[in-house]
Parts: sequence; structure tokens; C-alpha cells
Amino acid sequence: MKTLLKQLLIASTLTLSFSSCATIVAGGSPKITIDGDTRMPVTIITEKQTYPNVTLPYTVQVNRHHIDGQRIQIQSEDCDYRDVVLEKKVNSWTWGNILLGGLIGWSVDLITNCVAKPSKANYIIEKRAE
Repeated sequence: MKTLLKQLLIASTLTLSFSSCATIVAGGSPKITIDGDTRMPVTIITEKQTYPNVTLPYTVQVNRHHIDGQRIQIQSEDCDYRDVVLEKKVNSWTWGNILLGGLIGWSVDLITNCVAKPSKANYIIEKRAE
């Protein structure tokens, strides 16, 4: 009886460990790169953090839980830039997780929002029209 309980505990631990592929592989905050045609330092403001006086290209972290429609502001002393607006797409690890992790793994990915990622990894900033 003790051996059966021990085997069941090991099997359930392994199942939970290997479920939620997208959370394990792509967990944490997604990163995107901001680039543009300026050599002047800019300040980049995301929902997650502010990056003052950086030169482009620059990689920033964005909020995983509000990817779709999330705005990233670019500020500069000499120019006005349009906000970068993120769109999301399905993280391809989600499909593997549905096959391997089943309902439990997919649920973990949904809770952590690892089923979505930014639709692009690189964004080019644009100047506002005057």
C-alpha cells in the first residue's frame, strides 16, 4: 500500500511538472525590441517599467497579462513619437501543452496568460505628424 501511494505521488508530481509547457518555456514577462531612426536618447514607458535615457534599439519587458492593446510610450526632448500599441498572438507552446499537459497544463497557461505573446518581437517607432 505504501509503495502504491508513493508511486501515485511521484506520477502526479511528474504530471504537474511537465504540464503547462508555455508557462515553463515562455514564462516571465515577454520582451520586445524598440527601434527607430533617432540617435538621441529616449525614455520608454511600459506598464511594467520605465527605461530613462536609452539609445535605440532597446529591449524592454511588457506586461504579460495585458498584451493586447498595451501602449508603450516613447518620449524625447526633441521629437514626438506615436505610442507603440501591442497586439497578441497565440504562443505556439500552447498547442504542445494541450497535447502533453492536457486540461491541467492548459489551465495553468491560461491563468498565467502564457497562451499569448506579442505578435511581433520588434517595433519601429514613428514620429507624430505635425
